[in-house]
Amino acid sequence: MPSDSLPMDVLTQVFRQLFNSIEEGVIVTDCEGKIIFYNSEMAKLEDLISENVVGKYLTEVYDAVTVESSEHLRVVFTKEPVLDKHKTYFTNQGKEVNIVASTFPVVENGEVVAVYSVCKNITKYKELLTKTMQLQDQIGLEGLDERGNNGTRYTFASIVFSSPVMQSLIDSAKKAALADGFILVFGETGTGKELVVQAIHNHSARKYEPFVAINCAAIPETLLESILFGTAKGAFTGAVESKGLFQQAGNGTLFLDELNSMSIALQAKLLRVLQEKMVRRVGGTTEIPVHCRVISSTNVDPWESVDNGSLRNDLFYRLAVMTLFIPPLKERKEDIETLIDYFLNKYQRIYGLESVLMSAELKNVFKKYQWPGNVRELEHIIESAMNMLDGRNVITIDHLPHYLKSKFLSKNGAFSELYNKGSNTLASVLREVEKQVLWEALKSHSGNITKAADSIGIARQNLQYRIKKLGIHNSCN
Repeated sequence: MPSDSLPMDVLTQVFRQLFNSIEEGVIVTDCEGKIIFYNSEMAKLEDLISENVVGKYLTEVYDAVTVESSEHLRVVFTKEPVLDKHKTYFTNQGKEVNIVASTFPVVENGEVVAVYSVCKNITKYKELLTKTMQLQDQIGLEGLDERGNNGTRYTFASIVFSSPVMQSLIDSAKKAALADGFILVFGETGTGKELVVQAIHNHSARKYEPFVAINCAAIPETLLESILFGTAKGAFTGAVESKGLFQQAGNGTLFLDELNSMSIALQAKLLRVLQEKMVRRVGGTTEIPVHCRVISSTNVDPWESVDNGSLRNDLFYRLAVMTLFIPPLKERKEDIETLIDYFLNKYQRIYGLESVLMSAELKNVFKKYQWPGNVRELEHIIESAMNMLDGRNVITIDHLPHYLKSKFLSKNGAFSELYNKGSNTLASVLREVEKQVLWEALKSHSGNITKAADSIGIARQNLQYRIKKLGIHNSCN
C-alpha cells in the first residue's frame, strides 16, 4: 500500500511511536493551550505521567505558566517561532526543570491551529557547571591554592619538539607572554593549543594568578553567557548570585578555546567587555571591573572565520594583537620521532613496562603519515599499541588500531607505497602554490606588504598572518 494512502489512525500511530523514540521532549498544544500530545521523554524529564497531562491546559500543569508568560500562547498570537529559549521552571509537583526549548506554530489557512515545543534537558549539565563554579569559588581562585597550583599543568619545558618551526613558535610565544596583550592562537585540533597557552601564562608576570579555561564549543549557548559573565540573583527562576569566569580569573588569564564556535550575538557582548574592561552579570545592573588577560584560540583559520561570518572582524582585531600559529604535525616531520620516543617513555612508566621500542619500519611509516589528529592522535595510538603488546617490547603494525592498519597495509599485506607519496597530497600541493603566489607578490613589490596584499586582493593583516603561517621569509625589501 503506498505511504500516501495509509489510514489516518495508522499514520497517527507511526508519528506517536516516532516522537516517543527520540531523545528530546515534545509537547503539543492546541491554540487555546490545551495539551494534545506529550511524549515519553517529556514525561521522564518532568517526572509526570502522560495520561495525567494530555487534555489539561498548560496553566493546570505548570505553576509559573500564565497567559502572558507562556511561549505556546505567545506563538499563537505572533505566529512566529521562539528558538533556543533557556527555561528554568517548576512543575505543579515541585520538580525543577532546566531545558532549552524551541517552540513552533502549526499554521493552516493563515491561522495557528496548534503549537509544539522540542525540549532538550540541560539540568544535569547546569548542575555540573554550577558545582564546578562553586568549587572554584571555594578553593579561592585568587592566586595559588594551598598546594601552589594556579590551574595549570604545563610550562614551555613541557613542549616536546625538535623542529626549527616549533622553536620559532616558542620564541614568539615567550615574547608574547611578557608583552601582556591579547593573544590569538590558531592550530588544528590536537596540535596542543592549551599546552602553549598554559606555558604562556606560566612565563608571564601573571603566573602566580589563576588560569581559567573554557571550551566555547562545549557549552550550550544559553549557558555560556552566564558562565562567562556570572548571574545576578533572580535573573531567571532559581538563579543565584554567582561569579562568571571573567571575575574568577581575577588578575590571571582567561583562555577562550574555540572562540569561533561562539554565537555572533555573544561575540558582540564579549567585545564590549574587552573594550570597556567591565562586565555586567546576566540579570544584573551594576558594572564590575575586569582585570584578567584574555587569550583565545580557533581550530580553523581565523581569516576564514572572519570571511564566512562565524567570527566578528572587530572582535578578531581586538583579540589578535599577537597571533601564534601552531603548525600541524604533518608540517613538522622532524618532531615525529622525538614525540614517539617521549610517548614511549611516558607510557612505559605509567604501565610499569620494561624498555619499549618501535620497529624501524613502523617508525618510518609514522614519519610519512599525514596525522589528521596531530599530536593527540599520535599519543593515543602509542598508548593503544602499548596496551596490545602482550609481553613483547617492540611495537609493530600488528599492535595498531584497525583503521590505521588498513591504511598502512596494501592488499598483499606489505606496507603501502601511499605513504612514500606524502609530499604529493592535495593539501601540500595547495600550500606550495600559496607560498609561491605570496612570494611572487612580495618580490614584485620589493617586499612592500601593503602593495603586495593589494595586488592579490587580500588585507595587509591577512598577508602578514599567512607569511608567518607559511614560514615565508620576506627578504625582498
